[in-house]
Amino acid sequence: MDAGLFKQWFKLLVFLLLVGLSGTASALELLFITHKTMDSVNELAAQTAAGSGASSTVRVLSDGHLDSAIASADVVVLVGPVAVREAASLALPVALPVLATLVTREDTFRADHLSSAVYLEPPLMRQVSLAHEILGRQTPLGLLASSPERLLALCCNESALRKMGVTPYFISDYPGMNRALVDLLQDNQALVGIYDPELFSAANIKNILITAYRQNRPLIGPSSAYIRAGALATTYSDLDDVASRLVDIIRQGSKSGSWPEPDYNPYFKVRYNEQVARSLNLVLPDENDMVTRLKDRERR
Repeated sequence: MDAGLFKQWFKLLVFLLLVGLSGTASALELLFITHKTMDSVNELAAQTAAGSGASSTVRVLSDGHLDSAIASADVVVLVGPVAVREAASLALPVALPVLATLVTREDTFRADHLSSAVYLEPPLMRQVSLAHEILGRQTPLGLLASSPERLLALCCNESALRKMGVTPYFISDYPGMNRALVDLLQDNQALVGIYDPELFSAANIKNILITAYRQNRPLIGPSSAYIRAGALATTYSDLDDVASRLVDIIRQGSKSGSWPEPDYNPYFKVRYNEQVARSLNLVLPDENDMVTRLKDRERR
């Protein structure tokens, strides 16, 4: 073969090789489904796609082209409890991985179509650890719940709670919430708030906080939204943390085919109410240092 012909063949071989390589690494297509258009969902989709090397599309449940978007998706991410509930009526292929985020543990009950999920609320054990780090390891803590059944639905049973060093007080055992709350505050140094929007509602939170601070007892948690209302401290996961966890799940699931069980987010931050701390004469550790301490405790 002469040099000119060899050169032409070599160029063709290189071209075919490059074409082959370019076709072997197509990006995953992530489909985010939500009940309404929100900037936060668009940002979550963009961050998750960037972190996982995928492409993303956001659709609302009422979108007339949703079926075609599902057909071209490699992974579906349901955002919020409405999307999780309505997804049961969508034509989701059995083999299509379906994730859920910005949902509570309770929201995922009976959602058999989910491959994995990231819970919105912090785990109760993390909130208890936060209370112990601030107030001391031996500090008696109380938790207010509507009933044993409600406690179990939201996080755990009474026995597991007591192993954490927390005494539960059930409103169902009292004439009303105030009586249960007073007993709790008399016997314990802090109230750990469970993630229960019905109990810690806008109608109840003011009364709970006023009653607690009359006894110089802080409220820990139940989420970042309560810090402004007057809670002392909480752990929480922001949008960046949610995206980081989704990236982990997508990488693991798409690589191995084994999707992590629905669980709490291991990525989180700590937030304080400094004004409340001053009123209680408490010196709070640095927030980043506290995150490190809590993560160390969870790894043990």
